Amino acid sequence: MKYFAFVIGLFSICTIALAQENDMLQTELEEEYYQRMNTSPDKSRIYIFFNNQPCPNCPQAIEMIEEAYNQNYLNNYELFLINYAEDANSGFIEEYNLSNPLEVVMVDVQNATPTGFQKIEGLQNMTANPSAFNEFFTTQVNGYLQND
Repeated sequence: MKYFAFVIGLFSICTIALAQENDMLQTELEEEYYQRMNTSPDKSRIYIFFNNQPCPNCPQAIEMIEEAYNQNYLNNYELFLINYAEDANSGFIEEYNLSNPLEVVMVDVQNATPTGFQKIEGLQNMTANPSAFNEFFTTQVNGYLQND
């Protein structure tokens, strides 16, 4: 019984250490990215991630995201368009569990520290209706990054 309690305690310590290590990796990866891009990491951000095999609607979806961002969030959040298939950006794959040709990730930043992230799914499937696309995108951004 003592051995079992020891194993559970050890597992808990390892889990906490791994979570702290993952947070540290995220911070290091993002700091490195911001240094490369010569930008400041104090604002919440919206990442548009893409790879080398875009879907048929991906280019249009990216344009629509950029347009909605420019109309609604230009001064509030940072926007980054990143090819996650490039070696220099491959760390984002694991960090945000990227696998689709187009992934949009919102990262909440408080006091220059990322506090969490949320994906916006399916935008590439909504390009036929620009009004609905814009409404969905802004609702998602406002719902997650509203504290900024």
